[in-house]
Amino acid sequence: MKSSSDLRQLASQTVLYGLSTVLGRLLNYLLVPLHTRLFAPAEYGVITDFYAWAALGAVLYTYGMETAFFRFRNQENASTGNSSKVYASGFYALLVTSFALSSLLWLGAEHWALLLKHPEHSNYIRWFAIIFTVDALSALPFAKLRQEGRSLQYVTIKFSNILILVGMQVYFLGFKQTPLQGHQAAPLDWVFMSNVFANLLTLLFLVRLWPRPGDFQWSTLKPMLAYAWPLLVAGLAGMLNETVDRIMLKFRWAGTTEQALWQVGLYGAVYKLSILMSLFTQAFRMGAEPYFLGSGQSVQEDDPTDARPRQPRYGEVFWYYSLAGWGIFLTVMLWLDWAKVFIGSAYHEGLAVVPILLAANLCLGWYYNHSIWFKRSDQTRWGLWLGLGSAVITLVGNWWGIPLYGYTACAWVTLLCYASLFGASALIGHRLHPIPYPWKAWFLLGCWALFLFGVDRLWVGQEITTMSAVFKVLLMGALLGIIPLSKWLKFVA
Repeated sequence: MKSSSDLRQLASQTVLYGLSTVLGRLLNYLLVPLHTRLFAPAEYGVITDFYAWAALGAVLYTYGMETAFFRFRNQENASTGNSSKVYASGFYALLVTSFALSSLLWLGAEHWALLLKHPEHSNYIRWFAIIFTVDALSALPFAKLRQEGRSLQYVTIKFSNILILVGMQVYFLGFKQTPLQGHQAAPLDWVFMSNVFANLLTLLFLVRLWPRPGDFQWSTLKPMLAYAWPLLVAGLAGMLNETVDRIMLKFRWAGTTEQALWQVGLYGAVYKLSILMSLFTQAFRMGAEPYFLGSGQSVQEDDPTDARPRQPRYGEVFWYYSLAGWGIFLTVMLWLDWAKVFIGSAYHEGLAVVPILLAANLCLGWYYNHSIWFKRSDQTRWGLWLGLGSAVITLVGNWWGIPLYGYTACAWVTLLCYASLFGASALIGHRLHPIPYPWKAWFLLGCWALFLFGVDRLWVGQEITTMSAVFKVLLMGALLGIIPLSKWLKFVA
């Protein structure tokens, strides 16, 4: 059946992009053991703080143009010529805006560094101005590779970027610590300089994919901007949800800036232990977005009695995503005693928030599953309002909670934010564009996974011995037992 082949296509795309993303990001995250053993929590807090701001900058620089490219390039009436104009118009818009924004960063570096409470690190501001521009100019070429199915080139270039970045840091931080520009550079400098070098080299591989300037059309760009600007606001709101807790920790935590950066560094390190969930969510999103947005199909599913080809099976995809997500949750939590070796012992006191962060990222993945309804129906304004609402929860929750509970409040507010975002999207989507999701199976799956987690905590324990390891493996296997039960109960197609 066509629907089965579609699901296999989505799964293969998720695995393919997920493999490249997971392997690449895992290599990147292998720097965390180095960083958390080389840097004290306050120093690691500087890295965490700058990259939190960088995540917001990356969204601002691309302003939803990647999603707009997927949407407009795959419209049913788009010809080959129109597709090239869509690509060129989006690319050169990013070129102009990125250079303008980076000029403001570069010229006002000292001022921005003072505002961020890093007056001695204005050079980092200039380096990130370069990184932002390069990333913006790489966004649509990478999207073009994904859309055209040139996965090998995509994976190779992405993977090379990570290898260069990781290799430079391992060499200069772990072995060499070479001075910069004739003077002894702080080890922190190499964390950011490696990012600059790796991204510039990546851009060189993508230059041949740049479109012809003559294909740019303002008439083509205008509807793309109209489509993308709500995604920019939603993207900024979404990134605020993901990163503003680390930013606000520095400003809202009572005490000195160094003490606040200690909290930021500790929270940033333990957050890395939830990477498997976030990587899986990112991999799914990368595979699902071009699949759903490029299919030309309605957001509605077909009637089972209809002889026409079936629509994408959103409900079944949602349930299997949930199964994989709960599997990752249990994998990390059941083997946390081993996973904590990933970060330095100075950061272990923050391990209590790991299950909260895993659950939060799982809720975020559920939201990505549901948010396709307003992207497919061109009602991206709903993404804007949902993003703004969740951002309010994040800002108010962290503003109130950080002075009282520190990074623990950040974790709980993240969970509340993503759970609210998913719940609101599901309710609004059900009302405006109803899709038959298997809610009973989803609820049963969640209860079963939490039951297995409770069994491990109450009767098996976190310490891993030979006997406990056997029980943990059995608990992991027991999660899969929900599949035949759900099908027997006809919860899943």
